[in-house]
Amino acid sequence: MNRLGRLTLATTLMALVAACNHPANSDASKASSGPAKPASTADENTWGNYLAEQGKLNGKDVGMRPYIYVIPSGDSVAANARRQNETESVVHSIGPILMPGGMLIVGGPDAKQTTAFLGDVTKQLKADALKGVVVMVVSDASEQPVVTGTLKASGATVRFVTM
Repeated sequence: MNRLGRLTLATTLMALVAACNHPANSDASKASSGPAKPASTADENTWGNYLAEQGKLNGKDVGMRPYIYVIPSGDSVAANARRQNETESVVHSIGPILMPGGMLIVGGPDAKQTTAFLGDVTKQLKADALKGVVVMVVSDASEQPVVTGTLKASGATVRFVTM
């Protein structure tokens, strides 16, 4: 009887250990696939955290802290003014001080607005102004060819991450 009790105890413990390991394995697979895309209605902090997580996953080789730009969606006066301010920030403030090895992370709830924002930025930059700078664009896969073409003249190293 003592032997049967030990066998039952060992089997029960093995089942518990296997059950405990199962969620950890599923969490690890989620982490390797990247963070979940926020809802298009999520606030700016949620989108900023999402872009920061994408930067941690896909920008491990960049030594400097990234500049993160959450591009707002919509056609409201506030959204248009914000995009204009962000464009001026990249062109006149951040762009001139970024050194090779630096990183910009750009994204937001509307992939088309993100692409349009990058177009506005590159129209105002001199050729090769971002040479050696990694520009990580987090957007829909359909925008990748346009984004890559748009940033080509800037000299940036484009890193495209699909949401």
